Amino acid sequence: MRTPTDIERKLLQAQQEILDCADITVDRSVTGELGQIFEETPVLFSYLPEWEGVTFSRDLCVHSPRITELANCWHSDLSADSEELHGEFRVADLFTAVRKHPPNLAWTGSTDDEREFFTQLRVVDETPLAATGQLAAIRIQQGVDPLEMWYYDMELTSVEGRTSQCVRLDLTYPAYLEQLAITKGTLGWQHLFTEEPPFGHPDFADVVQRLTTMLDVFPRLFPAWNYSELASRLEARL
Repeated sequence: MRTPTDIERKLLQAQQEILDCADITVDRSVTGELGQIFEETPVLFSYLPEWEGVTFSRDLCVHSPRITELANCWHSDLSADSEELHGEFRVADLFTAVRKHPPNLAWTGSTDDEREFFTQLRVVDETPLAATGQLAAIRIQQGVDPLEMWYYDMELTSVEGRTSQCVRLDLTYPAYLEQLAITKGTLGWQHLFTEEPPFGHPDFADVVQRLTTMLDVFPRLFPAWNYSELASRLEARL
């Protein structure tokens, strides 16, 4: 059995901390098998014409977890004076994920440009049990390095003036995984890495409360992690 890479170790540590935390109830937890480490694009992609010109940088390859599945769905059992927290994540081997079909996000009102955009997305993190209509995807484009990360939240179009449920994240894929380990998949954490999250909108009051509670209690529950940057990001967005 091989030794986990740095990002694999962090994700596995985060998962174990969730399982060990007395203040958290885990509804589902899956730990898959570690696979072969890639330091460059897997050879398979060189035989697939549709991947010509798509760059999987060495940084992306080395810092992508090679695991069949790592998933947790959980909720908190905090004191009566603290808001309940909910979280979920499901990540897997990137090179398997990108070969799957794009998510079915188009609807009757989608424009041609939106439909084309959706075909470029591949889901890399999702919330299947929580069923909150949220997912993170990497955007597959030729000649783009690093590849973009996007977040889909079906509640976004409830905000006046917004017509898209997708928003770009200020994160690379490896950086996304780093933050996932820190936040433990607390629902809505991705909004801390968008330019203009709608935190002032009534429909997002629960997201703000959830993130505020997370940053209040996580330093106590998970002292091995530094939450100061996330706290600064939340403060700047309120």
